[in-house]
Amino acid sequence: MQGYGAYKNTQGAVATQNGRDLEYRLLAQVTGGLMKARDGRASIQEKYNWILQNEKVWGVFLADVNDPENALPRALKGGIASLALWVIKETKLVMSDDDAPLDDLIEINRQIMAGLKPEPQSLVG
Repeated sequence: MQGYGAYKNTQGAVATQNGRDLEYRLLAQVTGGLMKARDGRASIQEKYNWILQNEKVWGVFLADVNDPENALPRALKGGIASLALWVIKETKLVMSDDDAPLDDLIEINRQIMAGLKPEPQSLVG
């Protein structure tokens, strides 16, 4: 799956990290940035960088579920694709309105993170 390889290269992930752990960590990173931006603890540039980084993560998820080699169940792939398209649409909204809330993007990420949460042993190291 091409998306995982790109993430490993850009995030410096260890070779033993599985896809779920990697996705979890990426979502945790961008969600933390979105929360800082929401809470006024980020500059406007940082805010937009976090919003765009979140969109990139979801763009990779979209590409990954459309990869013919992706073995996830069809219904799950469809659900992830729908969420990714919503995130892309919501990103355009929050980018065009400085006062648009980031709460919905944060909540979607948190819900997906809950489903991806790594096993305790995979957090060690």
